[in-house]
Amino acid sequence: MLVAGLFAAPPAAAQTAPAPPTAADFAKLQDELTSLRNEVASLRAAIGELGAASGPSAQLPAPQTVARDVQPPISQVTPEMLDVLKSQIEEHAQSKVESASRMPVKLTGTILTNTYVNSGEGNWQENPNLVGNPSTESGARGSMSATARQSRIGLDVGGIDVGNWQASGTIIADFLGGVPGFQTGTVMGLPRLLYAFGRVESDRTAVEIGQDHAILAPRDPTSLAAFSFPLLFRSGNLYLRVPQARVERKLRGDLTATVGIVAPIAGDAASSYDFAPPPGTGERSMRPAFEGRLGFTRGSTDTPREINVGVSGHYGWRRSVNELNEAWAVALDFNGRAGRIGAAGEYFAADNAEPFGGGISQGGRASGGWAEGRFSLTEQATLTGGFGRDKPADALGRVLRQDNRTLFASAIVKLTPEVSASLEYRWMQTRLGSTAPVSRENNHVNAVFAVKF
Repeated sequence: MLVAGLFAAPPAAAQTAPAPPTAADFAKLQDELTSLRNEVASLRAAIGELGAASGPSAQLPAPQTVARDVQPPISQVTPEMLDVLKSQIEEHAQSKVESASRMPVKLTGTILTNTYVNSGEGNWQENPNLVGNPSTESGARGSMSATARQSRIGLDVGGIDVGNWQASGTIIADFLGGVPGFQTGTVMGLPRLLYAFGRVESDRTAVEIGQDHAILAPRDPTSLAAFSFPLLFRSGNLYLRVPQARVERKLRGDLTATVGIVAPIAGDAASSYDFAPPPGTGERSMRPAFEGRLGFTRGSTDTPREINVGVSGHYGWRRSVNELNEAWAVALDFNGRAGRIGAAGEYFAADNAEPFGGGISQGGRASGGWAEGRFSLTEQATLTGGFGRDKPADALGRVLRQDNRTLFASAIVKLTPEVSASLEYRWMQTRLGSTAPVSRENNHVNAVFAVKF
């Protein structure tokens, strides 16, 4: 009651008229208007010079700098105009991010909270992709909690002229880099680098250098709950963020080609903390990997129908002792929509594609894929369901896990363009072992609330 009384409006008899603008307010406003008029005059002068170069008919009258003593009388500026201008100036100041280079910089990100339940032993509680055996210490299984570790923050810089090209850059991190060795470290997620790259591009060509989504199999299933790693990773969805140098080119018609040189990541780094990780079998090959993709696109999200199909490949090497082995993968991905109904998917075949999750993150031959269907109830609500599976094909890739499959269903609601909520269910089954394999299952339910900025 006391708080309500403090913020309640005073009685009508006690209300007073707003204080009139002071001379200082008018002087500040006049200075800002003078500066604005001078900038407009400079722009008109530049346009006039361009017109003079094109011919006499295109010339504009030479503008004059507006002096303070020829401004309209201050008395013509009403208090309402002053309030509006003040609010616009304050809003512009709040939306501006300054940088040392004075280039335009945007702060971006997503605050994402997961509240989840697992019936089995998912490897990552908030976003599991494998199922393990029950705890050997207590025999317990299952978990429930909440986390914000999948939240992201990033910076975008653009508007940099490089001759006839435009340069830009992006860096994004989340908080899934582990937790500190503290009693309540589970709520102290450590930062993890996701993306960091620079681009220069023209109308038809782009060159990018840095860490980004691999060129191989770039499409991912629809999910708001799987933000740190995409849904169905290790269940048919190849995925990796990797340092690379790539060239993208729009070809004739609706074709786009992408080729790149990729860092030789072999997926054999230690699972423990290393400040300076030693070279793995990929780095020991002393040569990069190569990737490429050819894509066809017709329509867009703003048209009644759209279709996107792509074929991509990866080729690299890894050296074990003195033996040099090949590593390759090919993938076919698609996405289509007609009105409210949509579908997407991917199929792959690979050999030694464990850094991409292929072979359930094991070496050797493997194949798999995923598919999903989507239905838009409204412009704000979407229902999605699908499945994925990864199955190693030889003994090398069946030592720890022989099969991994996932079914999923989700409902995503956009409350506003910036605020979304989702409820997602996954049924997961991992077949463990080689001599006496056993299947382990997990039912995962995830409630998500996300705010983009």
